[in-house]
This record gives sequence, C-alpha cells and structure tokens, in this order.
Amino acid sequence: MYLHLNPFYNKSIRRLRQMIHAIRMRDFTLHFALDKLRGEERLLAEEINAVVNEFREKTLKQESQYQYFDTLLNTVGDCLIVTDDKGHIHWMNRTAINSLCGFRIYDITDLAPVNSSLPQMMLELRAGAKKMARLRVRNGNDVVEREYSITTTNFFDKGFYYKLYSLQNIHEVVQRSESEAQQQLVRVLTHEIMNSLTPIISLSDTLTEGMKDESLSQDDITQALQAINRRSSGLLHFVENYRKLQYISSPQYTDVKLGELITDLQQLFPAPFFHFDIQDTEQILRIDRSQIEQVLINLLKNAEEAVRDIEDKNISISARAEKPQHIITINVEDNGCGIMPEVLERIFVPFFTTKPGSSGIGLSVCRQIASLHGGSITVSSTPLKQTVFTLQLPM
Repeated sequence: MYLHLNPFYNKSIRRLRQMIHAIRMRDFTLHFALDKLRGEERLLAEEINAVVNEFREKTLKQESQYQYFDTLLNTVGDCLIVTDDKGHIHWMNRTAINSLCGFRIYDITDLAPVNSSLPQMMLELRAGAKKMARLRVRNGNDVVEREYSITTTNFFDKGFYYKLYSLQNIHEVVQRSESEAQQQLVRVLTHEIMNSLTPIISLSDTLTEGMKDESLSQDDITQALQAINRRSSGLLHFVENYRKLQYISSPQYTDVKLGELITDLQQLFPAPFFHFDIQDTEQILRIDRSQIEQVLINLLKNAEEAVRDIEDKNISISARAEKPQHIITINVEDNGCGIMPEVLERIFVPFFTTKPGSSGIGLSVCRQIASLHGGSITVSSTPLKQTVFTLQLPM
C-alpha cells in the first residue's frame, strides 16, 4: 500500500500520522510512492521509507531472536519462572507450566499446591543460594513426588527488578548417583566378603582332610579353628558396619549458633595444638546438631591421628559465613603427613581405609550427612605437608 505526498501541508501531515501510527502498530507495509514526487518532497519521502525499512528489519531481527530464545527456554528440562520482587509471575517456560500446575499462573503463591512452603521458600531465597524441596509435580496424568533443587538469579530489565528461578528435577540425577554408588559398594562388599570367606573355606578343607587321615595335631586343629573364628568375627564386624552405613537417619533440624557448635568442639579437643579461628559466631545454622558434631569430631580425630608423629603439631579449625553464597565454610587443616593422590581419590569410598583396624566408613558417613544437609565435604592435600578438609553447609 502506498501513500502519495501532497503539496498541501495538512494532507501530508495527516498521511504522516497514518504512517507513524502504522509503525507503532508494527505494521510496516505502508510506504510513500515516489513516482510522482520531486525535489524536497521526494527526499523527505525517501527518508521516511528508509526509516520504515530500518524499523522493519530491526523488528524482524528482534522477533527472530525472541523466537530463538523462547524456543530454547521452552525446551529446557528445568522449570524456569520469572517474578518481580513482589512475587508476581511474569513468565514461565513450558516445563514449569506442564510440571507444576498444568496452566499459566500469575503469582508465586499459586505454587502452594506443589508444596505448601515453596512460595515462602522462593521469596526468601537469595541469589547464589540453593534450596532442596520435595514437590508434587505432574507426570502425564499422574501426580508424583520428586526432589527438586531450587536456585535464583537477580536481574534488571528496563529499570525493573526481576528474579529468575530455576527448579531442577534431581530425581534422575540422584537415582543415577545412587545406582553408581550401589554398584561400587557391591564391588567393595564382594571383595571384602571373598577375602574373609576364602581362608575360612581353605582352613575348613584342610581340617576336614586332616581329621580324616589324622595327620593334624590337636594344636594344629586349635589354631585353625581360632583362625576361622577370627575371620568369621571380622566378617560379622564388617557386615555390622555396613548396616550402620545404610541406615543414617534423616536430619532433625534445629537452629544452632555457629559459635556454640565450635565451643563444644573446643571442650572436646583441649590440646594446645588445636587452634580455633571462628568468625560470625552469632550466625544461625539450621542443622541436625548431633549429626554435624559427629562429622566435625570425625574430621578432628583424623587430623589428630595425622599429626601423631609430628614434633611441631598444628591443627587449625576455621569457620566463617560466606554471605554472598549463603554458605558456612568450616576448614579442618593439619600439618601431618598428607595423603597420597591415589589414596585421596578413594578416601570417601565406603570401607576404604589405610589405617589398621579401621572400618573405613567414617568419611563415607560424613559425606552422607553433609549431603543430607544440602552441603558437601571436600579434601585437598599435599603429601608430607598438609591436609585440609572443607565442610560447607547452607545458611
């Protein structure tokens, strides 16, 4: 459709207003016809047509980018939700709509049927922090419970503050991790059981043959039976440790001040080579106090054993609140003999140990407890110099 510029001023203004209105309505089909125009009128019409073409190209590019990102975000497997600072929902991707409610919702409080505490949890969640929640989500025509990891990012757009929430279904991740851990555990169990049963069977065969031909003395028989008893007791002890490993109770959360938690440890480990450096003593932790104390005691006992043969012993315990990340970091560092790389990579594997008489479940239990709290335990070590265990817990 083409408009002709007219020598009469009011008619030109009217047509120019039509052009501007069309642009505002994202209609770029209007152009001025140039065939009957001359001089300044033609130059003006060319400029206006050029502006319209430029607007059209930019708009098409923006729409193309929008379609690209919209398609991308709607194919993401995580639930994505954008809200303002009041909790009003401005956008949800298709996964969020299909999984959480089945239809478009407009306020974060509408997520209460998924989990009654979810709206408040999301409103209080700070950028960089992570929360875990069990949500009732849609799976086809069924409603199932799944474990979700919830994070958020803040951003500004056109002067307004928004929060982008990501709700990740970690059910499959957890299942895969549990399956891998179970397979690894089965390998360890098989190895340990076979190590115990093989000498028992061998000794039993020797006893049977010796008693048939009376080639064994009474002392030989007694020693063989004692060896069988020791291996059987060891196997029974191993199975009992496995039972303990399998049944770690769910945390019973209470509010605990960081300073109080560490003060109790100072009383349990009064030796002068223990050095405590605690910041943010009033910081509140939401933890199972007994379980976290168990973790820290285990780490401190390991450190104490590591420096046993060191003349100038030093074990430092530092704790601080990393508020931007909303985590508490507790480091246990010793100047002992360190841990060799080949041992370090297996140190959290159940029943793995380099200590005579140790069950090898202590650090594995510690990691499980930290994981149940939404935290983690890591270790770094320099052989013959130092070892640092780091426990991180959400605030």
